[in-house]
Amino acid sequence: MLSKPLTDYCHKLLRIGVQQLGLPLGIVSRVYNGSYQIIAINSAAGVLKEGAVFPIGQTYCREVVQTGQVVTLTEIDGVRGLKKHPLYIRMPLEAYISAPIFHDGVVWGTINFTSMQDRPPFRATDIECVTQLADHIASYLDQMEAPRGYGAA
Repeated sequence: MLSKPLTDYCHKLLRIGVQQLGLPLGIVSRVYNGSYQIIAINSAAGVLKEGAVFPIGQTYCREVVQTGQVVTLTEIDGVRGLKKHPLYIRMPLEAYISAPIFHDGVVWGTINFTSMQDRPPFRATDIECVTQLADHIASYLDQMEAPRGYGAA
């Protein structure tokens, strides 16, 4: 079970990302045992819910987890093969940007932002924004596990 302070922190970062990127859907996920679990979501659409679990192969984040790198897609409808992706069939997203969240040297999860509307290609500043948000979550996870020694609050 993930802590409420962690999910609250993720919600705060998702609000920042949604605003800066101009994309309406933001998700922080936890990836484990071939599964993708939504731990925080910022969306007015209500299509996806916190706690929902999917096989990682049915998500766009599969590539983020496999490569350990930021993945960006725009105009997915025009990308050969992606129109048959299980997620695109259920929810035709046209813009996607995601970064891995590293913890203990492995991909712990992802942070991603998406839209059902086309958009111009992502800029370097967009990639930097998403990477920094992922790094903030990674730092938070590291702090949660930091040993509390003498004099620690």
